[in-house]
Amino acid sequence: MNLVRYETSAGTFHGELDGDVIHRFEGDFFTGRTRTGDSDPAASARLLHPTLPTKIVNIAVNYSSHVGGRPLNVVPQPFLATPSSALDPESPVVLPANSTNAHYEGEVAIVIGRRARQISVADARSHVLGVCCANDISERAWQGGDNKDTQWWHAKSADTFSPFGPHIATDLDYDHLDLETRLNGETVQQSNTDQLVFSIDECIAYISQHMTLEPDDLVFTGTPGTTGPLSHGDIVEVEVEV
Repeated sequence: MNLVRYETSAGTFHGELDGDVIHRFEGDFFTGRTRTGDSDPAASARLLHPTLPTKIVNIAVNYSSHVGGRPLNVVPQPFLATPSSALDPESPVVLPANSTNAHYEGEVAIVIGRRARQISVADARSHVLGVCCANDISERAWQGGDNKDTQWWHAKSADTFSPFGPHIATDLDYDHLDLETRLNGETVQQSNTDQLVFSIDECIAYISQHMTLEPDDLVFTGTPGTTGPLSHGDIVEVEVEV
């Protein structure tokens, strides 16, 4: 099932994307997903970022190909991006005027479907609604330059720095998903979630020991390989495939 939050001239709705048609739900993704009987042509709908998270939790350095010369972490290393950094798919990332070295970071994002507090690794999957594509935009000058911030508060959380969507794919084996990032049509990142240092279930369980994850929340699971700078007018595409 491909779940979408979308906008038409009649309002904003949740629904199921089925080919070129969206079947409208009575409520959201968490209230039974009951169809109203109404549908909308996908071509006439504007797809929005599919959830309204209370938090976006990112996992740092979670592919060995992204480690560089650093030692591997011994436990997952989560950090927060603000909900206000969320961006609709196909909407423009706005680089702040003083941004000098913003990078793309293609990632697989996990959408939480059920409150997760102090859960086990074995129980993590039952708290997942599904998977979507994400891009963890990162301003490297603010993150690690000469005048870097003590915290990554705006290196990771500037407005528009967390695009995700366009739909949530449910019932996928997220331990074996291909991830590809393209910059202006050229593949610049490529990996599979079976290459994660810490599995997605391990990350969710670890976060939940310290912070309650709510339905709609997101876990960005890490970026592979090397990243590169963005320039005005660049087009970044992130694709996740089984």
